[in-house]
Amino acid sequence: MICKLVHDDYPQVLHIWQTCFGDSEDYVRFFWQHAFPHCRGIGCHVDDRLVSMLFMLPGTLMPNHVPVHYIYAVATLPEYRNRGLAQQLLQHAARDTGALALYPATEQLQRYYAKQGFVPAFRKQNCGVGKFDFAPAMQAYMQAEAKLVNRDLTERDAFGGMLLPLDGQAREWLVQTKQCAYLPYTLE
Repeated sequence: MICKLVHDDYPQVLHIWQTCFGDSEDYVRFFWQHAFPHCRGIGCHVDDRLVSMLFMLPGTLMPNHVPVHYIYAVATLPEYRNRGLAQQLLQHAARDTGALALYPATEQLQRYYAKQGFVPAFRKQNCGVGKFDFAPAMQAYMQAEAKLVNRDLTERDAFGGMLLPLDGQAREWLVQTKQCAYLPYTLE
């Protein structure tokens, strides 16, 4: 069952986050205290146990001001993978926004998200600047987080970003910005 994450879910979120990403409790607590109040988290429960989660950070596709949710920390406990839980969470997240955006960390994730309908849309250097803007509360969180982990979080790792346009305005943005924002990928 998919449910909105609430403050009391923190112990289970911490367990999933540390199991899937290996981050410290300090890092997860920092996210929970500073970003969670400004974003939306959803999770999938199996037998009253949180086993899969994702967070939606509010943002805007510029210059058209298309509402977008930046998908963050998608994670499923290893013993619950390959059951379509993350796919269900993404479908749920897509219900009330013009677009979903994300930056896959690996080529495998890039292929996974392409199968979910995401298309390449942002160059690495455009993350958070110009074409995709985080809401002010999220910008403040990311600046503070960058200091915590001692790196610029607007500079994503290996790949450019991907977008799942969900309405006409988001699809139009993609068409209009394709020449300057699109980074071609080879997806096999």
